[in-house]
Amino acid sequence: MTTSPWLDDIMHSCLLTSPVSAAAFLSAAISDDGGGEDRLSALSDDLLCNVVSRLPVKDASRTDALSQRWRGLWRGTPLVLDDIHLLPDGRPMDWRAPAAAVSRILASHPGPFRCVRLANNLIDASKEDALAEWLRLLADKGIEDLTLVNRPLSFDVPLQLPPSLLCCGASLRRLYLGVWLFPFTTGLPRSPDVFPHLLELGICHGITEERDLEYLLACSPKLETLALISNYCYPDRVRIGSHSLRCLLLWHSLADEVAVMAAPRLQRLIVYCTHPAEAGRNINVKIGYAPELAVLGYLDTATHVLEIGNTIIKAGVTNVCPNTVVPSVKVLALKVRFRVPEEVRTLLTFLRCFPEVETLHIMASDNDTDYYDDLGEVKAGDNINSTFWQGVGRIKCVQSNVKKVVFDQFCGGTNQVGFLKLVLGRAVLLQKVIVMLAGPDPIMVSEVTRKLQPLASKRMWATKVLDTTSLEVRGRASGHVWRYSRASDLSISDPFIS
Repeated sequence: MTTSPWLDDIMHSCLLTSPVSAAAFLSAAISDDGGGEDRLSALSDDLLCNVVSRLPVKDASRTDALSQRWRGLWRGTPLVLDDIHLLPDGRPMDWRAPAAAVSRILASHPGPFRCVRLANNLIDASKEDALAEWLRLLADKGIEDLTLVNRPLSFDVPLQLPPSLLCCGASLRRLYLGVWLFPFTTGLPRSPDVFPHLLELGICHGITEERDLEYLLACSPKLETLALISNYCYPDRVRIGSHSLRCLLLWHSLADEVAVMAAPRLQRLIVYCTHPAEAGRNINVKIGYAPELAVLGYLDTATHVLEIGNTIIKAGVTNVCPNTVVPSVKVLALKVRFRVPEEVRTLLTFLRCFPEVETLHIMASDNDTDYYDDLGEVKAGDNINSTFWQGVGRIKCVQSNVKKVVFDQFCGGTNQVGFLKLVLGRAVLLQKVIVMLAGPDPIMVSEVTRKLQPLASKRMWATKVLDTTSLEVRGRASGHVWRYSRASDLSISDPFIS
């Protein structure tokens, strides 16, 4: 089995923090007069159960030993089961160790469980029956929040989850699956009663057939967030038809198509570091009916073919018709190789399709840190000359609406500077420009700040709000452009780096 530290890092970045901590400290308070009165035990049953529910499950069971008053309370309290608290202290990691303890706890506690997080177990073919029994018990005990990750993480074909997973659906509100083959749903009843309360679904480094994804959407009438992260080639076509979905994330995956067919409540579509399933192909990004879509990115000018309605958006188009614009988008993120003239033209065309954008994120891919099948060789006679930017036609969002620009991975190339000048010279509402370098080197930050100093001059800006304008150069710390918790948090209006 080939393990991957990189995959482990992605997985951990997507897991939400455990709702309980093993560092919690519990002791009974004794009265000041030395009488030995146990004030904590004098609390009501409801308050004591609240205390127990905030403890790791093994500590919750130990409250039996505190006093007669505590005995049996843990069995009637909704608990959190996190298998990281079941790992043996001070010993080498053994992914098989927690399984027996998980079985004992699920069998002994009558439920319900507030949250179950099983992310430190190795489930192989020899434990398939145990896994099926876990899911059956969780279904019986009304599980609402379930995280199920198989370990250690690898690039081998994952084990298939048993159909009993679907039995948990009646009570689930949040489901996160990592390193599994989703159960085949062909022939199963398709009904909103399968996952009637599910709000959030994350599938990481797994295999989900297109028909099974369609089944999930059809059977989840309240689903608001769907995340497909570091998945294999399946689903190779992510087609979204959902009346409830508000957020779709596709990150570090392989796919040939991302299509929003009909999603009347969708507010956020993030596609990042996702490559075609086969070398030399493109990813079709189709926006159909999504009237509330406000956040979109990163559209990649090298690998994405943008389709709005039934029209493919081609580089060099200067006049867009009403049915090829998405006026609802307010935050737009684009990824561009500025050294490739065709992609610069694609960038300008994409911008024309989103006339109401107020925050624009540009990520340059000119530093050779990204993998592309097409090396982006510049054809003879296709260079962008010094007069190119002067001849760029009207771009409504730049000239009428953009207030903030974040230019990530900036390295000071001629076309990068030319694009900055274009925005500064036309954006009448622009207030803030942030230039992010690829690394945190303070010497490089100072050098680029000096190079861009002429652009900070107010005479270079077309904006009418000069009192609040700023151009800032920053060095970006290493790490992911976004994390799951930020990308899926709809209360954050701009989930991209800024």
